[in-house]
Amino acid sequence: MEMRDPRGWVFYYLICFVALLWVGFLTAQGVMIFVSLFLTLIVLGFSAILCVMLVLELKEEKKTETR
Repeated sequence: MEMRDPRGWVFYYLICFVALLWVGFLTAQGVMIFVSLFLTLIVLGFSAILCVMLVLELKEEKKTETR
């Protein structure tokens, strides 16, 4: 996925939103707490990885512009 593609980001945010809504529903029902925790950690971890990748891509772009 190209990091600057707005359609990709919208799709990603919608998937994360649905996943976190499902986590909230499961937690409110009191069932599958470990599944809810695992899904939350997956969403947060993947978001952190994407953030780091975006920062690295911006640094590389800045290096190529200054040359």
